[in-house]
Amino acid sequence: MKFEASATIGRTPAEVWTYAADIPRHTEWMTVTEAVLTSGDGERAGARGRETMQLGPMRITADLEVAEAEPGRRLRWRTLPGAPFDLVVVLDLAPDGPGATRASYRSIVGLRGLWRLAAPLVAMEGREGVKRELRRLKEKVEAASVVA
Repeated sequence: MKFEASATIGRTPAEVWTYAADIPRHTEWMTVTEAVLTSGDGERAGARGRETMQLGPMRITADLEVAEAEPGRRLRWRTLPGAPFDLVVVLDLAPDGPGATRASYRSIVGLRGLWRLAAPLVAMEGREGVKRELRRLKEKVEAASVVA
């Protein structure tokens, strides 16, 4: 299953990228209740983290890896083996006028085994989840006076 959303954010691509790459801040804009960096700094491919995701009434903890990191342009995260499903999340950024960024955000979910029974719940959450997360990212980055 693939879900997509896009928005214009009133900050530069570098500012948006820096905020989004900060794995512990994922709790501020993603549908995760806990996010910790377990290796690396979150800004380079190979960095890892552990996140607890909220999917309806279920909480799922999964290890993730920064699979691709192009500062100011792209971030791609993926779950590592051991997660109950395969998840890839991609944030693409492009300049959209002075001080603005066009953000394209998508998630690709692959369900295995009994998780296929949760497909309707995953589809519902996926459709709205990417829109909600991108909206939160926009709000948080635009509200920050300086993105650290």
